[in-house]
Amino acid sequence: MVRKPSGWPAAVAPILLLVTAAVQILLARVADLSPWKGGGFGMFASLDHAPFRGIDIVVEAPDRSETLEVSASLEEAAARAATFPSNFRLTQLAEAVVARERRRGQPVETVKLEVWRHEFDPHSLRATERRLRSFSYRIP
Repeated sequence: MVRKPSGWPAAVAPILLLVTAAVQILLARVADLSPWKGGGFGMFASLDHAPFRGIDIVVEAPDRSETLEVSASLEEAAARAATFPSNFRLTQLAEAVVARERRRGQPVETVKLEVWRHEFDPHSLRATERRLRSFSYRIP
C-alpha cells in the first residue's frame, strides 16, 4: 500500500510568500521601507526607491554647525538608512559620521539626520520633497 503524502509541504511555499508580502507591505506603510526592498512587492507601482530618496547630514559641536555631503566612505550606510530609516540604520550612519569626523580631527557632539523622498503631483508631475524621518544622535 502506497501512502499519499500529506498536503502540508505543498503549503509551505505559498504561506512563506504571503508572510513575506504582508511583512514587506506593513514595513513600507508604517516604517518607511522602500517598496523596492524587503521582497519587492509594489516596486513597479512606485518611484519610491534609491534615486528618489536622500539623507541630509548636519554635524554640530561648539562653534560648529555644518551640513555634510555624503562622502564615498558613507555611501553604503547612507543608502541603507535611506531605504529603511530605522533607528538601528540611522544610528549606524551617525556613528560612521562621528568616526569619519574624528579621523579628520573635527569636533562633533551631535549628528542630525533627515531622511526625505521625492513625491510627484499626479496632475502637474511637479516634484516635492517629503520628510520621512528626523533623527538626532548625541555622542554618549
